[in-house]
Amino acid sequence: MKRDDLIAQFSWYLLVGGSAFVVEIASFIAFMLIGFYWLPASIAAFIVAQITNYYLSYFLAFRRGRFGRTQEITRLLAVALVGLALNTAFVWLFITLGYLPLAAKITAVPFVLGWNFIGRRLFVFHKEMPNLTYQVTESVAEKVLAWVRSQRTDTKTPVQTEQQGPERF
Repeated sequence: MKRDDLIAQFSWYLLVGGSAFVVEIASFIAFMLIGFYWLPASIAAFIVAQITNYYLSYFLAFRRGRFGRTQEITRLLAVALVGLALNTAFVWLFITLGYLPLAAKITAVPFVLGWNFIGRRLFVFHKEMPNLTYQVTESVAEKVLAWVRSQRTDTKTPVQTEQQGPERF
């Protein structure tokens, strides 16, 4: 496995995105409960989730340092603004289609997940996973492969011999 394995990295990003999703939905509900209208609540929740996503992204999914800190943050903001536009458009679309605001928000988030991963991978961070994440992934992959190989050998049954009739003493 390579450090820039797309599937492994996306798997880690699903954890990042899932965590940011929980933060976003919890924030959205909190903003709605304190009286925000759905649009500002959606935008504010998205921003809180993006901050969470940024820190988890470089801790779990991507290696930092491709650009200086200022340029990295600027690029992240550009990716996040596109994500915010997509998120807001999807929430608006789903509300227009008759969804309740929370259902619209939950339905919209997965559509933006793909953009967030691609944007971070191509425009913000290195394509490689951080050292610790890579080591964990490699270790888990080795254990899974060893288990799969053991299952292949365990499923082989010994060749049964035909009985030739009752045993005689």
